[in-house]
Parts: sequence; structure tokens; C-alpha cells
Amino acid sequence: MKQNLIIIGCAFLFIGLIFLYKKTTIMNKKYEWLVLTAADDGYPMEIIYGELTDPIGRGGNIPTGQLLRSRLFGDAGMMIVGDEFRPLPHKMEIKWFSYAENKFFKGEFDLDHKYIEAIFEQEEYIYRDGGGIDFKVVPIPGGKVMLYLYGVNTFLLGIYQGEEYIVKDDDAFHREMQLMKGTVAGEDTRLEYVKFFQEELPKQTLNEINNNTIPTDIWDKISVKYPWRFTFHLVDRDDYPEKIVGEEENHVVFINAEKRLKLNEVNYFITPEPKPIPIELATTFDAPGGRYEFRIFPGNVGGKEFIALPYEQYRKREQQLVK
Repeated sequence: MKQNLIIIGCAFLFIGLIFLYKKTTIMNKKYEWLVLTAADDGYPMEIIYGELTDPIGRGGNIPTGQLLRSRLFGDAGMMIVGDEFRPLPHKMEIKWFSYAENKFFKGEFDLDHKYIEAIFEQEEYIYRDGGGIDFKVVPIPGGKVMLYLYGVNTFLLGIYQGEEYIVKDDDAFHREMQLMKGTVAGEDTRLEYVKFFQEELPKQTLNEINNNTIPTDIWDKISVKYPWRFTFHLVDRDDYPEKIVGEEENHVVFINAEKRLKLNEVNYFITPEPKPIPIELATTFDAPGGRYEFRIFPGNVGGKEFIALPYEQYRKREQQLVK
């Protein structure tokens, strides 16, 4: 009996060691990634502190101290450099200031590590030529943060809800924003400092500030996925098979700044897989009698590209597409 217990104990120990080895191997695996930041146009933000880390604190810092306002499709053009090969993050911790709302927010969020790792493992599907992929951190109104994986294809990993925290007086505001005494900014009151930046905002945002109507649901709405599909019909031809060809000839850009510029699933367009609203779509079909190329730009207005529209027109078209 005692001998059997020893054998069972050894077996459990062996299984435990295997599990520990696999877990340690996974945790120590490193990938090439950096961190970018952005904020949507009309609602500038400034990140005060931020990190993307694994369970033992390894990872990358989020760039801080920049005025962010480049729309969802852009970025601030600055990233924290160093060892580009590092473990994938399990957690995001961040603090930021919203200029339009005149509020501070913070949050600590658990990330879907398995989903992130699955995307990184599809190297040809995500890595840019020459390597590299970025996490893009985008604070938005209402104390929320959007997190993207930004490469050949761009994925929205999630929208995370933070919480407001109070900074009581002007001195505390200067410390939190790291505004040095003796500088112009360091001598401004909080009200003066924020007003200076708010005066540069689009008229629509200024009206929202004055009427206390800054929207907090736009970004949730544009990120909703619908089970849509794309197909076509040739007059007097109902006997052709639908088949997309040539991965490099297909791409789609979505309203929430996700992109699929390289597809590893050739029937992505013609199956009703849930997807965000498209603003640009191009694909090529093979059918009896020839090859047919289709380009559709639902986001464009008057022939002008969606992401290049003037601010008020951009927001109007965005909401039309959501409806």
C-alpha cells in the first residue's frame, strides 16, 4: 500500500513539473513588439503613466507626456524603445488626462493573453515586412481605453473602462501633469491651462463641452460587429461559384480602425462572420468567363476618403454608417 502511494505521489510530482516547465517556457517566450499611442480627433488626451506587463512585471512602458489627437487611424509617432523582444503582456496599467472633459482617469486591466498570443503566432498574417508589430493605446472620452494590435492587419483587442480620480488643487495638478514651476505652463492655473488647449478644438467639441454633452458611446457603437457578407451578381449569370482569389489582392478597412490587409481566410468576405462596419473594401472574384475586381468605399463622401474628411463631416458620416 505504501509503495503504491509513493508511486502515485511521484506521478503527481512528475505531472506538476511538466506543467511548471510548460508554464515557464510560455512565460519566457519573447516576441518583437513596441507601444504606440493615439487619441481620437476632437478629444485630445495625455497619458501620464502606463505599462504593459506580464505576471512578473516584464514588458514595455507606454509613451507619456504627449498631446494625443491623431484620430483612431493614426498615432503619435513616438514609441518607447529598448529591447524589442519581450514577453507578451497580461496586464495594462494606465493613468491619463482628458483635455475636453478636464478629468483624470486611471485603470488596471487584465488582457486576453491567449488571444494576443494566437495573433502573434500567425507571423505572416500580422508582422510587417522587416518584422515588428505594435500595441496601440487609445484613451477615449468617458474614462475608456481602446487597445489595438497594429501590424499588417490591425485588431481591436478590447475597450476597457477606467475610473476617474480627483486632483484637488492647482499645485496637485502641476505635479500630476509634471508642469515645472517657473515655466509658463507651470504658472497657469488648471483652468487656464486646460482652456488654452480647449480653444483649439473643433467647434462641435466646444459646443459639447459648453452643453456638457461630450459623447461616451461613439466608440462602443463603431466597434459593434455585425454578421454581414459581401457578394455580387452578374446579370444573366447565376451558375458561377463564389470564390475569392489572391490574398494580396484583398483588403478591408473598418470604421473602428481595424484593418485586414492580408487575409489568411479567402472566404472572409463571403461568409457572415461578425465584422465591424467597413469603410473601404476591395476584393477579386474568380468566376466562369473571367476574374472580377470589386472596390467599394462606403465611408467616402463626394469622392473624398473617409479618414481625410473634415472633422464635422467625418463625425456625421461615421454616425450615418452606424445607423
